[in-house]
Amino acid sequence: MMTKTILKEDDSSREKMMGPTNIASRMAPPFGMVIKYFVASILSFVILAGMLVVFGDAVQGHHFQPKLLAFTHIATLGWITMIIFGAMFQLVPVVLEVKLFSHRLGEIQFWMYLVGSIGLVVGFWTFNVGIHMTASALLVTGAMLLFIGNILATMAKVSQWNLTGLYLLAALVYLAATAVAGLLLTINLGYPFISRIHLDYLKIHAHIGFIGWVVMVIMGVGLKLIPMFSLSHGYSMLPAKIAFVLVNIGLMGVSIEWLLTGERWLLGTYVAILVAGLLSFLVQLGLVISHRMRRLFDLGMKFSIVAFAYFFASICFGAILAFGDVEEGELKDALVLTYGAMIMLGFFSTLIIGQMYKIVPFLVWFHTFSDRVGKEQVPMLKDMVNERLGEIQFYLFTVGVFGVLLSLIFSQGTMLQISFDLVFVSSLLFLFNMSSIFYLKVRYGNKKASA
Repeated sequence: MMTKTILKEDDSSREKMMGPTNIASRMAPPFGMVIKYFVASILSFVILAGMLVVFGDAVQGHHFQPKLLAFTHIATLGWITMIIFGAMFQLVPVVLEVKLFSHRLGEIQFWMYLVGSIGLVVGFWTFNVGIHMTASALLVTGAMLLFIGNILATMAKVSQWNLTGLYLLAALVYLAATAVAGLLLTINLGYPFISRIHLDYLKIHAHIGFIGWVVMVIMGVGLKLIPMFSLSHGYSMLPAKIAFVLVNIGLMGVSIEWLLTGERWLLGTYVAILVAGLLSFLVQLGLVISHRMRRLFDLGMKFSIVAFAYFFASICFGAILAFGDVEEGELKDALVLTYGAMIMLGFFSTLIIGQMYKIVPFLVWFHTFSDRVGKEQVPMLKDMVNERLGEIQFYLFTVGVFGVLLSLIFSQGTMLQISFDLVFVSSLLFLFNMSSIFYLKVRYGNKKASA
């Protein structure tokens, strides 16, 4: 692969190559810190997929049960939030043009968060709701607060804000709320002190985490990454501005109404505002894609397009659950599980995989080969990834996730098992591709460029 394609360019052509995907600069923290989060996230995804194969029969019935809670927290803490931490450590300094406040805090946070997350997952799996789970939740919350403080201290140095910065700032506020709510709910399991039904607060915790934290980050970062990767320009940013306002109003309104158990019509109004905000962001994405210069979709963009199709589907599904009058029972349980799987596997996971196929090769190339351009043979970005394996993974994962959703809706156990198998095989292919890219950093990263 190293000798297959060769670049021999001067410094000006090197700058031209790096321009369209400017996700690395001297402002970013040491890559060794960022890569820890990426590796832990990928391994969490593979572990999750493997556990779904072995214990797939646990994915049924009501969503509040030990093994399902463990699956959910492997996905949200280990797979999704871990990769967001790493991506934000890399991208926030670059996008906002300031240095990270402290990469040492990022290192400390990683180990706190890793130990706490493992402890929480084990606690949910065994439903050990005493001091063990509380201590783990304290570690996770402490790590999240370290992250928030580190990024806020970094943002304090920003002289000129942009829309992406506002999205990320709002996401940090929601992360703090998610962390504190999660800690209180965990303590309540072992030492009950909340007078209302636990599930009422769990619903608020989940939606603030999903929409306020994860989706807000996706929207903010997406405003930078998707135009870079699709080479889009000349489009209006109005839908993204509308989305920012509506999503915040809608999410805060829905959370307050759930908390206070207010009037149903008022809750419905806030849900409608939230849905309108999320759809406005999809309109923004449509504008970006329609103004792209790169007409063909590469592997990363294929995953991303499918992910945002699931985003639209989950918005519609959530609205149906909110406005529909579905009685408690097997049907309601199946619909809630399908909704959760659509968000975490269909939207979040598909999008993360797609964006990692864009981000990881470039970062490894930048930190391993960028200083060698024009001096020696170096690979091109397209040679950093095994596209054929990536394409196979794309189809296996797409079919697998769709099969999971159908199986949950129609309660088809055999089909669900086969679908989990496809997702697991897909995760192994993803692991292989990512490991191959990281191996280039290990193999060539310490070699000095030729004079």
